[in-house]
Amino acid sequence: MKKVQGLTVRKILFAAVSIGLIIVGIVQAQLDIPTFTGKFKLINQIQWDKTILQPGEYTITIATSSTPISAVVRDRKGRPIGRFVTGIDSGNISARNALFICEKGGQLHVYSLALASLGKVLVYDRALAQEAVIQARASQTVPVMFTKR
Repeated sequence: MKKVQGLTVRKILFAAVSIGLIIVGIVQAQLDIPTFTGKFKLINQIQWDKTILQPGEYTITIATSSTPISAVVRDRKGRPIGRFVTGIDSGNISARNALFICEKGGQLHVYSLALASLGKVLVYDRALAQEAVIQARASQTVPVMFTKR
C-alpha cells in the first residue's frame, strides 16, 4: 500500500514540477519579446549621452515599459552601440515615434525619445530638454520607424 502511495505522490510531484517549468518557460518567452523595436537613420553625427552615433542606419529596442526604461541601439550589422537608461517619462504624448535632437556646444545631442506607440516621451537629457522648451530653440527630430520582429 505504501509503495502505491509513494508512486502516486512521485507522479503528482513530477507533474507539478513539469507544469511549473512550462509556465516559467512561457513567462520567460513573453518577457523576451521587446515592447518596441524601431529603425532610424542619421545623416549627421549625434551624441546620445556619452556615445557618439555616426551617420548611418540603426535599430532601437525597448525591452520593457516599466521604469527604468532601457533603450538598446544597434548598428546596421546588429552590433550593440549603446544602452541608454532613463527613469523619466515626460508625460507628454507624442503623435509620432522620433528622436528629439538639439545643438549643444556645437554638437547635436539626443535629449528625448518619443514613442507614440507606447504613449511615452522618454527624457535622456533633462537640462537640454528644458532649455529647448524655455528658449523655444528649434530642435530637430529623427523619425523612428516602428518595426515588427
